[in-house]
Amino acid sequence: MIVDGFGKLRPTGIIEFGPGPKEKKAFYGVSRRIISGEDKNFVYLEPRIRAEIKMRNWTKSGMLRDPVFTKFIV
Repeated sequence: MIVDGFGKLRPTGIIEFGPGPKEKKAFYGVSRRIISGEDKNFVYLEPRIRAEIKMRNWTKSGMLRDPVFTKFIV
């Protein structure tokens, strides 16, 4: 996510190859404590977790091209 011109966070891409089992277990343990809301389709989290993502470059529309999860940043 990046901050847009209005000071709001906006998505920048979808990671197709996400974290492995060890990282997923750690994420689920932390994510339950930072839920800020949910609806029929999504669970919203406070933006406290950071991750390192590899990518090829940016698209013309400002999205990540081929993002791949590398690790969580502590």
